[in-house]
Amino acid sequence: MIYRRFAALCAALLAFVMVASVAVNTSFGSAVATGGAVFRAHEERLAEPIAEPLDPAPPAPPVLAGTASNYPGTAGFGDAAVVALPGPLGGRYTGGVVGHVTICADRCVRLSVVDWCDCYWGSADERLVDLSHAAWAAVSDQPLSRGLITVRVVLDDDQLARQYRADAG
Repeated sequence: MIYRRFAALCAALLAFVMVASVAVNTSFGSAVATGGAVFRAHEERLAEPIAEPLDPAPPAPPVLAGTASNYPGTAGFGDAAVVALPGPLGGRYTGGVVGHVTICADRCVRLSVVDWCDCYWGSADERLVDLSHAAWAAVSDQPLSRGLITVRVVLDDDQLARQYRADAG
């Protein structure tokens, strides 16, 4: 008697599995029969160009090449590695840090802008930056007595870059 109940339960379970198998094959049969067309259609949708970029890349920071000079430093900053920029590049004196720039000579260093300089702006002797003695040593192996070095100034501070672009453009 127990055997019959067990056999009936097995038969019912087998019937359920067979019906489920037929249902699964029927619902997925069209996708399988098309040889993966469903997957190809999905890939084609992924390959469609997007009309507008979702997050446009920010503009590259302005990079200027030219000459740097040196100065003893700015009052209130002691022997810190700081720079003075010409006004058109965002230099100004407020008693605090007004931005940051990356200066590259023998090596690149990000430095605080704490002052402004005339820097012979607009003349044949124009300087892009005036480096404190500590800033000179941070970016260059040349002795201070050299007076001038060739540098690249990267305006990687958003505020200074915006100001420069607005003035230049």
